[in-house]
Amino acid sequence: AHSAFIFKPGADCEGRGIFLAKNINKYLKKEQQNYVAQRYLDKPYLIDGLKFDFRIYILVYGLDPLRIYIFKEGLTRLATEQYEKPTKKNMKNLFQHLTNYAINKNNENFQFNDDADNDDVGHKRSFTGVLKQLKSEGVDIDQLMNRVVDLIIKTVIMVQPNLAHLYRSCQPDDYENQMVFEILGLDVMLDYKCRPWLIEVNHSPSFTTDTPLDYKIKKNLIMDTISLLNLSV
Repeated sequence: AHSAFIFKPGADCEGRGIFLAKNINKYLKKEQQNYVAQRYLDKPYLIDGLKFDFRIYILVYGLDPLRIYIFKEGLTRLATEQYEKPTKKNMKNLFQHLTNYAINKNNENFQFNDDADNDDVGHKRSFTGVLKQLKSEGVDIDQLMNRVVDLIIKTVIMVQPNLAHLYRSCQPDDYENQMVFEILGLDVMLDYKCRPWLIEVNHSPSFTTDTPLDYKIKKNLIMDTISLLNLSV
């Protein structure tokens, strides 16, 4: 049995309106509210006792045939309170259960990154910096990345037929398959066996650069995208 469900408003962002609850039926009856309900991953892999997730960026560039590019760098967002399984006493402690940067940056414990090259400390780190830490803890990184790639491909394949149909309806003369592209931000969490689970897909990921690390990673992401699209800067 799962310890809790996590509820997300149907049309919001940055962690606003998210809450945990034990009883899903209680909220199914509230017709005036629209929520996405997920089973809470209550046995996550932890770093320094903290829950975390990855923000992995992909570029969908072409739908038929489908082309997906995965950016080799990304972000790791950590919670700011030591993790414990959800109970009635701690369910409202979002600093413990959520990894959203917009929420955790308001905690007095939050440690900002102030050096883009020092990317393996603080509560927002680089994807590759954390992979190195996981490798030092004995995690098979090659197997993990194969699973992440598999997750990404299957996620996009699920929506490809519908997207391709809509796009052909709007652009029937795009024979070169080069007029459609979008950067997506996938939030991926690891369980205690280091298996990746998709938390959500962001069709408009944040490009806010609050820290030097943010700026470095997101600038390179945008520059690589422009290069792949053969656009001039």
